[in-house]
Amino acid sequence: MPAAPMTFEITPHKLVYGGAALAYSQGRTVLASGVLPGERAEVESFRAAKGVLRARPVRILSKAPGRVEPPCPYFGVCGGCHYQHLKGQDQITWKTKILRETLRRIGKISWEGQIAVHQAEPWHYRNQAELKVGRNSSGGTALGFFEAESHRLVPIEHCAILSPRLNGTVAQLNEFAVRSRLGDYNEIQLFADDRDERVRILLRGAAVTRQATDLAEDLLSRMGGAIGIVVEAGESRWLAGEGAIRYRVGEFEYRISPGAFFQASRFLISDLVTAVSAGEGGQVALDLYAGVGLFSLPLAKRFSEVRAVESQMAAAEDLRWNAQAAGLGNLRISNQNVQDFLRRYAGPEPDLAVLDPPRAGAGPPVLERLAMLAPRRIRYVSCHPPTGARDLGFLLHRGYRLESVEMFDFFPQTYHIESIARLARSIR
Repeated sequence: MPAAPMTFEITPHKLVYGGAALAYSQGRTVLASGVLPGERAEVESFRAAKGVLRARPVRILSKAPGRVEPPCPYFGVCGGCHYQHLKGQDQITWKTKILRETLRRIGKISWEGQIAVHQAEPWHYRNQAELKVGRNSSGGTALGFFEAESHRLVPIEHCAILSPRLNGTVAQLNEFAVRSRLGDYNEIQLFADDRDERVRILLRGAAVTRQATDLAEDLLSRMGGAIGIVVEAGESRWLAGEGAIRYRVGEFEYRISPGAFFQASRFLISDLVTAVSAGEGGQVALDLYAGVGLFSLPLAKRFSEVRAVESQMAAAEDLRWNAQAAGLGNLRISNQNVQDFLRRYAGPEPDLAVLDPPRAGAGPPVLERLAMLAPRRIRYVSCHPPTGARDLGFLLHRGYRLESVEMFDFFPQTYHIESIARLARSIR
């Protein structure tokens, strides 16, 4: 049963991963959104779990120097952004502190070295969006994002972190003649290319009927920049136009089909690829959790052989297509899970292993197998500091040393943190 709401004052002392500020009140831990460290605020609790009160601000009684006026009218209600009320450089400072503290607290890694930070334009950076479809206060169809801490829809007309092309698509979808025909769907996925000119639209939820296919054909003809409309219901999928988006990063162009993962921030992808592959070379590299080949392709230019592992079928097929299009015959692709691949691996000792796992991380079973192969160097790309810190701590206890840590601010205005850790095998 939810705790009865109560109002009280707090003065948080730090931000924690997840976007909230940490404070204490009457011996209880409080996590408050929308409040900054050093501020005195009146907050209202809305949930209690495991001895922690979750709260939201009622009034800011004393403002922190880093507080700014959020430019987005939906901020504080929409759950997409967490830090629009905090100066950009202060966001970077706190994210760096959170990353360092997470390494220490979860990974037991006391990293005192520099954490190099990669930054770019803090607005209009997203090349992908997942719009939710629901009802507005009048009962009509509405498009938007979920409210923070709930599944209530916040109808939106514009998003400050979406690319210009995606915002144009949102505006077109919000035209009444279009929006009123979308009520049978529960989600609309948008994906823009690297030049922010072409967009793929995926409608998810309704059955693939003649009405649905007619809608897709109509949208393709009227939506500016749209190259394809995909209708998806469970395992069924129907396509009008092109299903794959083409995305160029550096010298390579990647085909990305519906369902295949690709980075959602358009400004720092090249920097990420460079950070993983620069200065590398040798006989054999492993690209684990390879996706469509973001790292595999440039690594294949530097190594005699690259073995790329991807369990998701659509991504593995794209990876195979991308390698062939790039003329990379030394890139071998395995469509299986990473643990099975490592268990059966019988090749030469790898010079390099690149890991870019999902939020759940690689985990001990995978890392134990990897440590047994003993690659000379490891590049670990993490989108979730807690699981990244856990995995790095494991590797440091299996004969590796941490050489450097870099942070990529892929998602300004949010709490999300992308990082790369470079590890080398200790001399045995």
